[in-house]
Amino acid sequence: MKKQSAKTDNRKALPKFLLTLLAAAVFGGILGFGAGWLGHDHLSDVIVSAVVSGVVAAAPWALLGTCGVSLLLVIWLYTGARRIFSRWDGEDESVMEQAEEKLSWGLLVASVQAVLGMFLFSAAVMGQDLGVLWSIAIFLFSEFSMIVAQQKIVDLTRTMNPEKRGSVYDSRFQKTWFESCDEAEQKQIGQAAYKAFRTVSGACGLLWVVLILLGYAFNISILLPVFLLCLLWLVLNVSYCLESIRLGRHRT
Repeated sequence: MKKQSAKTDNRKALPKFLLTLLAAAVFGGILGFGAGWLGHDHLSDVIVSAVVSGVVAAAPWALLGTCGVSLLLVIWLYTGARRIFSRWDGEDESVMEQAEEKLSWGLLVASVQAVLGMFLFSAAVMGQDLGVLWSIAIFLFSEFSMIVAQQKIVDLTRTMNPEKRGSVYDSRFQKTWFESCDEAEQKQIGQAAYKAFRTVSGACGLLWVVLILLGYAFNISILLPVFLLCLLWLVLNVSYCLESIRLGRHRT
């Protein structure tokens, strides 16, 4: 197979890269014009006030609703996986795969609710009424129930796979769990982690653009949000590069 030089690859990729930059510039110009128009006549102040007031007012109810729905979904997925596993004959691996997929979906729901609950609680406590008090109770119940749900899912996974180790209440759970996985599972985790790294890197770049436009359109300070976003982006890239360097030193 003929090897391609770096110059050849760059020459092929450059036109697409330039077209992407041109499209981004045009799109950014349109958005920038729209943002500038939106910032006139205090229209942006009215929109910001309405959105913030609406989110704060709806947050306690949204927290209650999402907590209830998430809990029902996790219970349904968990019981479904448990029922499938109870019928397993010890040979048909496809049955085990179905049960494990349900548990994976359950973990996803619990993880999403945990993060969503934090956001909704943060919005709810901005209110000045009694809704703040019961929002605290709902938030604590939501977070605790999702942790217990994850523990139940992990425990059932360990029952299905006796070689697995770790408890969700252990601060070293992720490391212990990874070490108890076989080579194929560790490879799968690595591929998923790399996919997540690429997705988050792209999302950070997009969010940076969105924050810049929002700051211009609504005449609000974006210094702190941009700082936090860039800090997380920096942590993501630095940790990835440092770990790659570390693994490269131990490669045989």
